[in-house]
Amino acid sequence: MNELLIYSDIGYSFFGDSVSAISVKAQLDKMPAGELSVRINSPGGSVFDGFAIYNLIKQYAGDVTVYVDGLAASAASVIAMAGDKIVMADNALMMIHDPWAMSMGSADEMRQAASLLDKIKDSIVGTYATRTGMGAEEISAMMVAETWMNATEAKELGFATDSVDGGQSVSNLAKPWIRNAPKPEQIPENAQAQTAWRIALEKRRLDLR
Repeated sequence: MNELLIYSDIGYSFFGDSVSAISVKAQLDKMPAGELSVRINSPGGSVFDGFAIYNLIKQYAGDVTVYVDGLAASAASVIAMAGDKIVMADNALMMIHDPWAMSMGSADEMRQAASLLDKIKDSIVGTYATRTGMGAEEISAMMVAETWMNATEAKELGFATDSVDGGQSVSNLAKPWIRNAPKPEQIPENAQAQTAWRIALEKRRLDLR
């Protein structure tokens, strides 16, 4: 079976330590016909590279199984939606949130940047909705809240199709586009504990508002 690894930030990096749409295209072009396994452990990154990688995987001729081995956050969660099957390790996490950007300039330029983020969000919401069957308003609210899902929750909501036993493995969560990331040592090792932990984390976040 062909295998594609997405085990780093999404987008171009001068140091070559990320996964870009260009690198994914090059790998896919060299693969023989057959099934494709996409393994993800990524905190996300560039939404446009994320869209491009998602589209490349969707256009792949064979069956595609996406495995979330540790984390599929932000743009990486968009990529995960491309699988015919989406399999999460039972101690893996998926996170969706509103698009994030850095910008500078005049008031008009700031308004243009905000308008662009709204359009990007619409595209992300559409991608999630197509996969999950959920309504746009419900998905939008989840993104505003920066929603973290374990395998059980992702399956219930349609963001995953299956779960498997797995060893704990979570990427570096210290990214500017992630607001409420837990520390790796705070992440429970089983799905039941993760559910209770996520609820407690959300309550603490709301208390701080």
